Amino acid sequence: MDIVLFIILMGLIGAGIGWFTNLVAIRLLFRPYRFYKLPLLGWGFQGLIPKRQKDIAVALGEVVSTELITGQDIAHSLGREENKERIARKVQQYVQERIIDKLPFVIPHSIQMALAEYAGKTLYHEVTGFLDNPQKILNQPDIEEIKTEIKKIVEEKVLSLDVRRLEEITYKLANRELKHIELLGGVLGFLIGIVQGLFALYLR
Repeated sequence: MDIVLFIILMGLIGAGIGWFTNLVAIRLLFRPYRFYKLPLLGWGFQGLIPKRQKDIAVALGEVVSTELITGQDIAHSLGREENKERIARKVQQYVQERIIDKLPFVIPHSIQMALAEYAGKTLYHEVTGFLDNPQKILNQPDIEEIKTEIKKIVEEKVLSLDVRRLEEITYKLANRELKHIELLGGVLGFLIGIVQGLFALYLR
């Protein structure tokens, strides 16, 4: 009976250590948020994600701009009928409003409207023609420039993220999975503790 209790106790100790180790490891992904240096030892430490935020931003920017949203994807999206019509109408409306706003007030309103409508319709047809097949008009340097701009936007967004907010979002989205990791540490620790208990009894 004492042997069984000893083995169970070793398992429980191992479970506690395993659970606590995984809990600390998860917390250390984000904390401490800032770099801290131990006065006497001279060692410095910081959470993995805050420390590597720039590297993560660059990596995410590269993935998004090459794998998820490429220049070709944007060109293809621009050529879709519903997007093409919406963009052309927006350009037409904007140009007409700007022309009316900029023309001298001495020009009769009817002439202003006629000029604005003519320019707007002209641009509408030009934009529609361009968007009929933007892949043919956008050459490789244009595609690369779009890709670079996407990468830059993603990098800037990730770098501007507050680490505390990022931590909150991560725990909110993956709370169940993180709990499973903590519990898995406890289970593995329990099994290791049992093995250590048996090994200790064997050597006794």
